[in-house]
Amino acid sequence: MASIVRLLPILLLAACAGHTPAPRHEEPEFRPVRSILEVYDFNLDGTVTRAEMEQGLHADFAKADAKHTGCLDAEEARAVNEQRWQQDQSTYSPLVDFKGDGCIDFDEFAATVHSLFDQMDANGDGKVDAKELRPAHRRER
Repeated sequence: MASIVRLLPILLLAACAGHTPAPRHEEPEFRPVRSILEVYDFNLDGTVTRAEMEQGLHADFAKADAKHTGCLDAEEARAVNEQRWQQDQSTYSPLVDFKGDGCIDFDEFAATVHSLFDQMDANGDGKVDAKELRPAHRRER
């Protein structure tokens, strides 16, 4: 009996040692689609103007265009896509060479943001204000 009592802690440790918890897969942080535009609110007034957006997009494109060719090649596009995926998984929109010419120019680079801005600028005044960024939910009757 005494030998069983001495073996019990060893058996318990052995049983625990074989079990490793399943790795945790962290869910990407949910970021609303408006966050794509909100990064361009440089004066932090709650409104994104077309000018602010264009200024930010041109700066982002210049940063991505490491070879200064006015065109993102596959390597530069891959780097941007990887960075976007790591930062914005829930709002990630990859760069795509829509023209199929081996070059992602500024228009292709900015297409998603331009499209989103046009959709969110409900009154067409060239700015997306707080009401357009965070529209109130309509009640169903």
